[in-house]
Amino acid sequence: MAAMWLDEVFSGFDQAILGAIHGLQQAWAGTILDPLARLLAALGAGGIALILLGLVLLALRPTRRLGAGVLLALALGALVTNVVLKPLVERARPYADEGRLLHQWWLEAGAMIESDASFPSGHTTAAMAATAALFFLLKRPWRWWLWLFPVLMGLSRLYLVVHYPTDVLAGALVGLAAGYAAARIVRRANWHGRP
Repeated sequence: MAAMWLDEVFSGFDQAILGAIHGLQQAWAGTILDPLARLLAALGAGGIALILLGLVLLALRPTRRLGAGVLLALALGALVTNVVLKPLVERARPYADEGRLLHQWWLEAGAMIESDASFPSGHTTAAMAATAALFFLLKRPWRWWLWLFPVLMGLSRLYLVVHYPTDVLAGALVGLAAGYAAARIVRRANWHGRP
């Protein structure tokens, strides 16, 4: 029911954004964006790279608080995305219907198969959750550059036609909330270590 509502209400928006990104793939940008999108997909697979980042930060005394924040944010984001929203909404991937133009775009983008539901984007949730936790825990002026990672992750999911734009936006919101909540919890716990 929720998946049908999303598809009906946002079909024009989703199709327009995916069409614009597909246009980039067909133009000169494809030679740069193809390997970048695949690299980001690999980095986001299962959240393994971000979990490893959190564990490394947690293992080092000066960054222990950051590691705790990243790991907690990833856990909160995964809980909301994979345990609650994906099973509840059960939205099919954009490429699922072979009769749609999106399926053809997906084939042209490399036909990467994803195993679960589309809404929200788990890759985007994880990237945003880890980034938001770091952003809210760090007090460095360069921390604004961190936002580039979840933006690129979200765009890569659209470029590969494995998510709708609304999936990516929902994942970004869930990740932002998870990262913010994790940072607040870690701060309240007076976790030692000063990033």
